[in-house]
Formats: sequence, C-alpha cells, structure tokens
Amino acid sequence: MTGTLREPAVAGRFYPEGPQGLATQVGALLRASPSFASPPSAVISPHAGYAYSGALTARALGAARDANPDTIVVLSPSHRHPFDGIAAPSQDAFRLPNGTVPMDTAARDALIAADLAHIEDAAHDQEHGVEVQLPFLHALFPATPVQALVLGRVSTQQIAQAVDLLAARRKTLFVLSSDLSHFLPLDDARATDLNTARRIETGEGPTLRPQEACGARAIAGYFASEHAQGCRPTRLAMANSESVTNDATRTVGYGAWAITPGKGDTMDAGQRAQLLRLARQVLTSRLSRGKPPHIDTASFPAPLQTHAACFVTLEQQGRLRGCIGSLAAHRPLVEDVATNVQKAAFEDPRFRPLQPEELDRTTLKIALLTPSRRMSFTSQEDLESQLTPHRDGLILRDGRHAGTFLPMVWEKLDTPHAFVEALKVKAGLPRNHWSDTLTIDRFHAESFSDA
Repeated sequence: MTGTLREPAVAGRFYPEGPQGLATQVGALLRASPSFASPPSAVISPHAGYAYSGALTARALGAARDANPDTIVVLSPSHRHPFDGIAAPSQDAFRLPNGTVPMDTAARDALIAADLAHIEDAAHDQEHGVEVQLPFLHALFPATPVQALVLGRVSTQQIAQAVDLLAARRKTLFVLSSDLSHFLPLDDARATDLNTARRIETGEGPTLRPQEACGARAIAGYFASEHAQGCRPTRLAMANSESVTNDATRTVGYGAWAITPGKGDTMDAGQRAQLLRLARQVLTSRLSRGKPPHIDTASFPAPLQTHAACFVTLEQQGRLRGCIGSLAAHRPLVEDVATNVQKAAFEDPRFRPLQPEELDRTTLKIALLTPSRRMSFTSQEDLESQLTPHRDGLILRDGRHAGTFLPMVWEKLDTPHAFVEALKVKAGLPRNHWSDTLTIDRFHAESFSDA
C-alpha cells in the first residue's frame, strides 16, 4: 500500500505484537462471538487490553460481521493528549502487526471541509482507544476503510453533526470505543455500570457523563444524532477487571452493546423462544399457584436483561383476548414481559380475567418496541402518505385523548386511511377529527408468537 503509514503504539502491551499471536487470539475471540439478529448500525466496544476486555470487544464487533459497511468510523476518547475538537490523523493507513488498515481519507476531508474535525496527529500518537479495535476490524472487514476520530473537549452537538454527515455519505458502521467505570471498589463499580447500562438503554445516552463511561462523549454524540433516532441498544455482555486481576479494590468496568436501526431485529430464535417460554410459565404459575414465579433477572442472557419496552398480546383462535404493554423502556426486558403478560391476562379492562382452562388454547405474542419519534405532517392525507403498512406503529395524542396501535393491527386495517381513522376512534375521538394539537409518534416493533 502506498501513502503514509501510522505505526502501532500499543502493540505488545494491549494486544500481541507478533503477527501470528495476534491473528490467533483475534480469530479465537471472534469465533466465540456470534453475529447479531440484524446487522447493527453502531456498537459500543471496550478498549482495554485484550486480557481484560478482548472477549467483549470481539462480542461487540463480531455482532456486526454481517453489516457489510462501506466504511467504518471509530470514535474514541482522548486518554493522553488534551485538545479541543475532533482529531483525525494525517496518515493514509494504520500498520498492524498482521496487516494494514486503510484510512477513509475522503471521509476525513469531508469532516474537515465542514469544520467538524481537524488534523492533529498528537491526539493519535499514544491513543489506544482506536488502535485496539483495528485488529478485530481488519479480521472482519480487511478491505473496508476506517476513519479514526479522537474526541477532545467537544460538544455533543458537534459529534452528532459529524455522525450525521458521515452516515449520509455511505453505509457506515460506527464503533463507539468506551470502557465503563474506572478504579472503583467492585460493588460500587457493578452498581455504577448497571446504572450506566440502564441510561444507555432507556434513552438517556445523550446525557451520559465521563464518570459513567470514559467514552461518554462518543456515546452521547451518537445517540444525539439524527441518524441514531429510533435505534435500539441491546446489551451483549458486561464484565469487570476483577475477574482477571482478583483485585476488588480498584476495578474497571466493561460493556458491549449492539445498536440496531428501528426496522432491524434484536432477538435471535433462541432468545425469542426463551421470552415466550417465560411468559407462558408466568401465566401457568399465576393460574395454578396464585402468584408468578420469582424472576432472577441476572440469570438470563445479557440481551434479555436489556431495558426494553414490550407489548404482550393474548389471542384465541385469532381473536384478541388481552393486550397490555409499555411504550418506553423502563425495566429489564424479562421483567417487562413477565409484568405485561400478567396484565394482559388479568387486568385488561376489556376482558374478564383469564381462566385456567383457557391457557392451552391461548396464543402469546410479544412485540418489542423501538423508541418512538414525533412525526411532522400538514394534514391527514400528508400523515397517511408517510405511513408504511405492516411496519409502523402509532401513538396518537390530542389533549386528554390517547391511543396506540401496534404494527400487527395492519393485519385487520390494511390501508393508512383505515388505520388512522380507527386509531382516532380508539382514542375516543370521531373518525373525522382533526386539530392543530393532534400529535402522532411513530415506532416499529419486532413481533413473534408461540402459535
């Protein structure tokens, strides 16, 4: 490869400096890391030495192995060099012990032209936050160019603008390089990291602070971007340095997340089956023992511990028998499923409580909701023209009136006009109602059942 090369700065310290040793370790870690249900648009990936967080780095980046990006953008905090703004390197490529990673110089030039970044090699000279990601990215996407960006003192808005500019140019995978808490006693670290996970998963990512995650600027900037609106973060794994050092007095936390576009799926077949099995076990226990089983959230895989919003629907021979859910993520998914299946069975005011003899003929459906986004329209015709049947769910509000339709309602109301008018009726409004105070929020849903 011609052009200028940036030499590795942390080979031999954060990862093996020999080409064979590096290739062997990266390959083994990636083989143990499955791909994700749908290719993510971004991942949160830790950047400690491979002995500490290499398995989680592989888990995050391996989740994107089917993403087929045109370019990859790594956003890293600056650990050693204080500066203002967003720093790109001047070199054309990064040299690794086992290969060379081309830099996306066109993306770099576009950011500089927009006054969103600048060249500052000193920010990259000793920075490990970018470099530890590169051997995995090279193994997964050997020909894909990477844009390495180190964040100094910079506003969340500027990072968001950079994300939107890059996302609009080409199909881009964003790697948000970040560890979690630093140098806390083990119990404090675990509590802090779980709270950070909650904030990332419940829509508080744009206000994340450096004491919660060293890459907070990258995470906050990404979630504040227009590109990230409607995306769902799914927890892949969490860990702590104490498991390696056996030192519980000063620990560092690590986490990996896949961030999926609204139309993408987040659960594989096994995880969907586990959630449906849990929902049915909860109903069986309520009907036979009068109380639900104890839910040990920590015993479930990390994706099912993610804070997420769901609706649970009960049907009998294709007819509705109950439906209750959450519109926003506010508790772990397994707890949301367990709570909502009970409410759908026993507290939906439209139906009498479910009876034991009904359970065997009752089908359970679970819909996992994306964060909703406020729509902009000038008339009902304009609103209807923007809807995609069988994909969009809507939340309608006007004063004290409110109503929600899940995407599955399109099965019975198959035109946008019928969908919108029926939603107004559900909210207690006339079919022909229209006002300047009416709002519509749109969401998507990942739906599956045990039919």
